[in-house]
Order: sequence, then structure tokens, then C-alpha cells
Amino acid sequence: MQTRTFRAKTMGEALRMTRQALGAEALIVSARNVDEAGTVEVTAVGKEPPPMRPPAQFAAGVKSTSTSTVEATADPSAEHWNKQIEPLRDEIASLRRMVRDMQRLTDEAILPGFSDLRNLILETSREQEGARVLGPLYTELVDRGVIPDLARGLIRAVELQLGLSNADQRDWLVQARGLLRAKIAESIEVCGPSVPGDGARTFAFVGPSGVGKTTTLAKVASRMSLSEGMEVAIVTTDTYRIGSVDQARRYAELIGVPFVVADRPETMASALRTYASADALLIDTPGRAFENEEVRRQLRDLLGAAGEPVEVHLLTAATYSPAQQAAIASRFGSLDPTRVLITKIDETLEMGALYNIAKMTGLPVSYLTTGQRVPEDIEVARTARIVQLLSGAAD
Repeated sequence: MQTRTFRAKTMGEALRMTRQALGAEALIVSARNVDEAGTVEVTAVGKEPPPMRPPAQFAAGVKSTSTSTVEATADPSAEHWNKQIEPLRDEIASLRRMVRDMQRLTDEAILPGFSDLRNLILETSREQEGARVLGPLYTELVDRGVIPDLARGLIRAVELQLGLSNADQRDWLVQARGLLRAKIAESIEVCGPSVPGDGARTFAFVGPSGVGKTTTLAKVASRMSLSEGMEVAIVTTDTYRIGSVDQARRYAELIGVPFVVADRPETMASALRTYASADALLIDTPGRAFENEEVRRQLRDLLGAAGEPVEVHLLTAATYSPAQQAAIASRFGSLDPTRVLITKIDETLEMGALYNIAKMTGLPVSYLTTGQRVPEDIEVARTARIVQLLSGAAD
């Protein structure tokens, strides 16, 4: 047995070459087009037929046109004709086998590709239909500042629940908007106000410079002390920024609560012992921790010196870009924040930051701040409020 490969312009020509070279019993192993011109390549296995030999009389140089010779070979009987057509039958059977082999090879090579193509077409059709129906909602989310990948995730979730069967209904947009609000509500967690005794009495506010840590701390301290009658103390660790200690001290004096500076682990531990009977201790931190790993390490040591659980609020502004939010979440992650607090809601129309930072950090939202007034411009985070800000729907 031998394996040979033949190339021809057409399949018929390739098959003829195969039979001539390997005989009628040749088995086709593979067949394929090898170039854009349609050249066919056939690989087959078979026995190479022996070379044809001329009749003995021609080999001996004898020519004969004798009528008697012709008459002697002529046999009109059925047996004679059967012998004549037997090779044709074998060849036909061989051709049939070759066709079957070709069909099998074609099915194995082409049908899976058609199946993949069909699935791709169906998937593309579904995506196009989904884009036609839900595209406006996706655009609205991106225009409000939601990161495109997060917006696509929301829209995909709405599409799966809505179903394309509803795409032609007149109220599809109403349904889609309702589902979108529900998906936003499902994917954002809120944790309500900070309440001493729910696992911690010490609350730290961390974040970059300019995010509003000191002012936000004063708002929370004022609510606890003036509105809820708690005994509160303010502790600052921010001795880096000029005027930061004086600002925190003025807020403490206005609220009427104790104030202490703790810039070392030992002074932090001392402050917590001094105010051991207080309902809540609120800790202000330096914004330099955003840029400086050494400052973040010192801050970790200070918070660790508390010797008790610390509820860490990571502050980020609604005005920050997604890249800024990602950097804040990454750099302050080493402080193990337990809440995210979003400031400057009043300074932007792109409320997507609320959704972006909640998804980036995976943390519940504690408060939203809406201005500089102390203590008025702060509100406890509520799911309905965040959905309203993101979707523009009525609260």
C-alpha cells in the first residue's frame, strides 16, 4: 500500500488521476481546496497498478492483422460480455466508495463550521435587536458618567429579563426603565447611618486631599452630638496640611465636643483611653496618604493602636473621573475600608460616579454630601435616592 497526493483543477480530474495511479480500490483519505483558484488536493491510499505490457506479438516485433485472430477473440456469449464489463462494475463501485468518503470528509470539515456560523448569526441578531431596543438606555447611563463596561452589564441584565419577545410592544421603554432601576437597586448596597455600638464606636474618615474629610467628619459629629445626644470626641491625625488642626479644632468648638491631636500610635492609644466613656470617637486623617505609601503605613499603625474595631469610611467625590476613583480605591485598600462615602453630589450632573465607586470597591455606601453647610448638607445613603440620581426618575 502507498499514500499519494494529487492536485487538479477539478475534483473529477483529481479522482481520475487517483484511479489511474492507485487503482479502482483506492481509498480517499482527505480532499480540500488549496487556493482561491479552486485547485483540489486529494490524498488517497492504494496499490499502485503494475505497468501495462504490450501483447506478446508486439513485444516480439510481430504484427498481425489476421482475420482469424480477430475471429478467435470474438465471443458473443454472455460469459464473454460479463468478463468485459466486470472491470467497469469494479470501477463504478470504487467511484461510489470514493463519493461516500468525500461526503463524509466534507460533512466532518464543513458542517461544524456551518453550525458555528449559524450560532454567530443568531447571536449577532439578538445583539442587534437588543441594541435597537435598549441602546437609548445604555447611552443615557454613559452620559451620566457610568463606566461603559458597567453600563453594558446593566443593560445586558435588563435585556435578559425583558426578553426580545417584548421588543415590539408599545410600552417596552417603560418596562426597560423599570427593570433598569431594579437592577441598579439590586447591585448597590447601602448601610445607613453610623451608629455607635453596632460593632464599633470609633469611626475614621480617609481619602485624598480636597475630598472633604474634615467637613464631612464635622457633619457626622454634629448629628451624633446635637441631634442624637451622644457623647462625641474628635481626633485628628492630620498634622501635615497647614491649618488642618485648626480647622478640626474650630469644628469641635462649634459643636461643643472634646478635641485631641494624635499623630503617633502612643498618643492615639492615650486619646482612646482618655475618652473611653465616649459614645463615639471620630478620627480625621491626612490627604497625603493618597500619594505617599509611608504616610499610609503610619496611618495603618495609628488606626491599629486604637485597640478596638474601627469603622473606616473611604471618601470619594462624585466629581472624580473613573480613573481617579480606581486609583483611590486601590491606594486606600490597604486601610481596609468598610464603607464608602460619596461627597460633592451637588457639584456634578454625572451621577455615574455613585455607581462606579460602589462597584469598584464592593463596599456599602454610608452617606452622601450635598454642600459645605454643617451639619445640613449630608444625608444617609438610601437605595431609592441613588437610583433616582442615576436614572433621573422621581424618588
